[in-house]
Order: sequence, then C-alpha cells, then structure tokens
Amino acid sequence: MKHPAIYLCLLLLCAALVLSACGGGGSPTGTDDSGAPSSGAAELETTLPATEETQAPDNSPTPTAYTYSLTDETERVKFLGVRRLSTEGQINCDWTCSGLEMNVQCTADGDITFRASASANCYFRAYIDGQAWGGERPYYQVGTGTTRIVLKDVPAGRHTVRLIKVTGHTLARAQITEVKFCGNILAEKPADNDLCLEFVGDSICCGWGMIGTKDGTYTGQDGSLAYPYLVAQAMNADYSITALSGQGLLVGNPNVANGYLAASPLRESGAYSFERKADIVVVNIGTNDYGQREAQNITAEKFYQAYLNFLGSIKTQNGSGCRIVCVYNAMNDTFAESIQRAVSDAGGENVGIHLLQLSRTANPNNNGHPGIEEQAAYAETLTAFLRDLPEIPEIVDTSDARGMFIGWSQLLPY
Repeated sequence: MKHPAIYLCLLLLCAALVLSACGGGGSPTGTDDSGAPSSGAAELETTLPATEETQAPDNSPTPTAYTYSLTDETERVKFLGVRRLSTEGQINCDWTCSGLEMNVQCTADGDITFRASASANCYFRAYIDGQAWGGERPYYQVGTGTTRIVLKDVPAGRHTVRLIKVTGHTLARAQITEVKFCGNILAEKPADNDLCLEFVGDSICCGWGMIGTKDGTYTGQDGSLAYPYLVAQAMNADYSITALSGQGLLVGNPNVANGYLAASPLRESGAYSFERKADIVVVNIGTNDYGQREAQNITAEKFYQAYLNFLGSIKTQNGSGCRIVCVYNAMNDTFAESIQRAVSDAGGENVGIHLLQLSRTANPNNNGHPGIEEQAAYAETLTAFLRDLPEIPEIVDTSDARGMFIGWSQLLPY
C-alpha cells in the first residue's frame, strides 16, 4: 500500500468500533436500574451474616470484685439478733440465728463471698431477697480456720442479703470479717422493725434435731426451722434467741438465768447492755431442770423460786412495760405447777405476764424433741397468741409481789 499510515488508522478505527459493540449492558441514560448514578466500580459481595456486620465489638472491661471489711461497714449493716457482742475487727454470730443483713448493688452477675471462722464446726444459712440461697445444699459449713461462704451466681441488681448462723450458742461461736463481690454495700441498710421479740430457752429453741443427725451435734441443728425464728419472721420483728442447749434455770453452766445477763456468756464477754429493750419476752425453760430433778435435787419449790426471780430479772432489764409469755409442756412436765404459781405470784396478766401451754407432741424419733412439724405448729400457735396479746392494763410497781426480785441478784453474778 502506498500510504501505510492511512491503512493503520483504518485498522485502529475498525477495532474501536468492534469493542464498542461488545461492551453493552449499561443503561443508555448513564444510570443503573435503580435510577442512581453509577459509580462504575464493581460491588463486592460480603460473606458475613448481617447480624455480625452491625454488632459492635465487646470492649467492656472485666467487672472488678471489691472486698469490704465488715468492721468498716458497720453503719451499712444491720445486725440480726439484737443481743450483739461488739468486738473490734469482726461481726460476732454467737446466739442462734444471729448474723447480718445488708442492701447491696451488684454491678454484674457473680458470687458474693463472705469470710468467717468459728470456735467449732457450725452451719450458716443465706437468704437473698427473702429466699433461701444455695439450691440443694442450703447449709454453709464454717470451721475453726478461715472459711469462705460463697453465694453462687447472684444476678446483677439490687438485693437484700441475709446471713445467719443456725447452730446454737453452746456448740459454736462464730465471726464474719469481710465480704467480696462486684458492687457496693448501699448506705441505706435494712431498717429496724418496730417490734422486738426475745426468746429464752434451751435446745428446743436451738432447733435440735431439725436436720441430719439426731446426736446433738451441729449437723442436726437448725434454728431457722425452730419456732422462735419462725415467729419472728411471721410477725416481721427484730429478735434475740437467747437459747442454751441442755441448760435450765438451775442446771448447766452458766445456766439460762446467768446467761441471760451476758452478751455472749461462753466468750466471757461480760454483761449485756440491754440497749435494745424487748417488747415481748417468750420464756420456755424448765425442761432440763425437770429432767435432772433427781440427779440435781431440784424440788418444785426450788424451781418456783428460781422462776419467780427470773421473771423479775426480765422485767428489771427490759422495763415494766415489757410483756412476758411463759410457755411450757413442750417436752415434759417442766414443773408446770411451779411455773403457774410463779406467774400468778408475780402479778400475772395485770403486769403483763401470761401463760401458754403447748401441746406435747414431741417426736419420739428426735430424742423427745419436737420435729419440724411440731415446731411449725408451735410457731403458728404462738404467733396467734402474741398477735392477740393485750396491753398491760396499768403499769404498777411489782417489786414487792410475794418475793419478786427478792434474792434473784444472788443467783446472777453479772
């Protein structure tokens, strides 16, 4: 060809026309099918689920558990069992069902762990928002070494936590030193109740034989199943359960009369201040005195005088406005006639001292002690009785009532 340049140009023009014809598929107006301008860039197909595309990464910090010394938090903790012994560095749990209650704010799901120790093996029970905690194993054993009481899997939120020792005073004295969990102990502690009940007794009040073994050891004792605790809960009352298993007015060491005046007699604690006066004191003693009457040479007259003096002691410590309910007949005769005479000679209902005979249905398989059903029946009977208890007609001076108060101070060393 004479003009190669022209020939080359014609070839390039033909190639351009072919490529243009093969590149179809675009909108003739320059937009995609949706009407939006086309960017000309290819769209990448994702293989991630839509939920994962919108999920923010979890960068939240791991919840921090804080340890609180309960000694430092006493203003935020309510002590259960008003007969409390103050000891630096710990909260003492000596008497039956003594312990603590507090309001907490848990910032995350997790455990609440207490540290405790005791003079001997004993059981604690825990409650969260009024419900027993622990599932199939509701008892937390504490021994002589430092023990962790772990309340497992407590949900986040605000809760009221209660921890009580359900083993009696004569078997073990215990102390709680700290608590650890994710959250805070709230400044507003559970409020004191208007009514304060005190229960004075022996192994019946301690819940002897309520669980497990029937041999008198801690594995068979649960005071939370005995009538004093049940009555206090039914009546929404603060309480003190001053119970000494195996003891009476004239038997045992220190014996019930002496022990009543001590904050914690087996700690050698000295006298109890009676800062919180009881509105009603329920007395159930005499079972052990009657059971040992021959061995200890305890006559009906001796018991009568001791009982009369003890009524005077209760009135002296709690004030003449305190009402007393004397229950008897739970396991044996309990010197019933002596109790009836002492109540009458002390002034009876005119000075707020009342009698209540229980139905003796002691469980023969429980060493004569009332079982769970009997204790529940006692609680129902006593709760109804206390709710209908009349006020004292007139506060009178009973110090000269046929020997009342005379000589009782000689029985009580504190």
